[in-house]
Amino acid sequence: MSCHILKGKTLVPIFNTKSNIHPNVWLLMFAQALIGSIGPVIVFVGGFIGLKLAPTKVLATLPIALMVVGIAIFMLPVIKALSIVGRKKGFIIAIVSGSINCLFAAYTIEAGNFWLFCLSILLFGIMIAAVQQFRFAAMESVPDELAGKAVSILLVAGLIAAFIGPEVAFVGKDWFETEFVGSFIGVSVLLMLSVIFIAFYKPLSKPKDEIQAPKRELKEIIKQPVFLASIISATVGFSVMSFIMTATPISMHVHSGFDMQDTKWVIQSHIIAMYLPSFFTGRLIQRFGQANILYSGMVALFACIIIGFAGHQYVHYWGALVLLGIGWNFMFITATSLLPRSYTPSEKFKIQGLNDLVMFTCQAVASLSAGWVINTLGWNAMLVICIPLLLVAAVVVTNWRASELKINSALLNTKSQPNTLEE
Repeated sequence: MSCHILKGKTLVPIFNTKSNIHPNVWLLMFAQALIGSIGPVIVFVGGFIGLKLAPTKVLATLPIALMVVGIAIFMLPVIKALSIVGRKKGFIIAIVSGSINCLFAAYTIEAGNFWLFCLSILLFGIMIAAVQQFRFAAMESVPDELAGKAVSILLVAGLIAAFIGPEVAFVGKDWFETEFVGSFIGVSVLLMLSVIFIAFYKPLSKPKDEIQAPKRELKEIIKQPVFLASIISATVGFSVMSFIMTATPISMHVHSGFDMQDTKWVIQSHIIAMYLPSFFTGRLIQRFGQANILYSGMVALFACIIIGFAGHQYVHYWGALVLLGIGWNFMFITATSLLPRSYTPSEKFKIQGLNDLVMFTCQAVASLSAGWVINTLGWNAMLVICIPLLLVAAVVVTNWRASELKINSALLNTKSQPNTLEE
C-alpha cells in the first residue's frame, strides 16, 4: 500500500509498507507530548489542591475524577464537531481552549474556590477528548499492518509528558504566593507551543465511496466478538488503572505518611511505565498476536494487585504502580489497534465515538469512586474490586480468540475441500 504526492512531474511516495512512519504520526506525537502534560499535573497536584480547598477530605480526589468525567461528557460532542470542521481545525480550537482554561484554573486556585476549580478541571475534558482522537488520526495515516506501531509511537508522547508535567507542576507551584497557580500557567504555555506541530499536520482524505458507503446498524457492529474484545479490554484496562492511580497519592501521602517528593516519583514512575513499553509494544503485537499481548496486560495488572496486597512500604507502591502502567499499555495499545477491524471507514466516527464514550464513562466512575473507596474501605478493598473486572476481560478476549480460531479453521477446511465441479 502506498500514497503519493506530486512534486513537479514526479510522484513521490509519502509512505508505504517498507518506508518510515508517516510524518503525521510524529507531528501528533510531539504535540501530544506537550498537551499530555496536563494529565500528570492534574493527577499529581489535583488531590493536594483538593485537600486544601475541599469542604471535606472525602472530596479531595473529586477534581482528578472530574477530568475523566469531562472527557466522557464532551466526547460525543467533540467527535461530532471534528467530523464537521475537520480534525486539524478541531484539534487547534480544542488546544487553544485548553490553554485558556489553564489560566481559569490558576485563577480559581488563587481565589480559593474549590467548586470553580472543579469546573475548570471538568472543562479540560473538551481538549482531552479531542486529543484522544490523535491515535485514530495516526492509524489512518499508515497502512493497516502498521496501526499498532503508529499508536505505540504516539504513546511515546506520554513518556515525555511524564517528565514535563510533574516537573512543571513542582517547579511552578512556588512561582506565585499561592501554591500551584504557576503550575497551570506553565502548562498553558506548553499547550500553545503544541499548536505549532498541529499546524503542520495534514489529514489524509479517504475516497468518497468509502466515506459514503452504507452503514450497518449499531447492534450489528457491537455484537461482533472482535468489537467486544477491543472495547472491554480498553475499558477494563483504563478503569483499573485510573481507579488505583487516583487513590495512590492520597494513600501514600495522607494515609502512609510519605512526603510529596516520594509520591511524585511513584506517580512519575507509573506514567513512565504506561508509555515506555510503547517503544516495543507494536512489534510485540506483530510477533505474538493481539490476544497474547492482551493476556500479558491482564497478567501485569493481576501482579500489580498482588504486590499492592503485600504491604504499604515505598517499594510496594512503586512496584504496583509500575506494573499498573505496563498492564495498561499492553491492553490499551492492543485494544486500539484491534478496534478498526470492527468497522468500515464510513462507520469510523460512530464507532470511535462509542468506544471512547464507554471507555471514559467507566473510567470516570472509577475515578469518582476512588476517593470514597480509599477513605472509607481502604487500599486492600480497592484492589479486591479490580479482580472481577479483569476476569470479565479475560473471558471476553478468550471468546473472541475462540471465534477467530473457529473462522480460520472453517476457511482452511473450505480450501482443503476438492472442487466437485471439476471432478
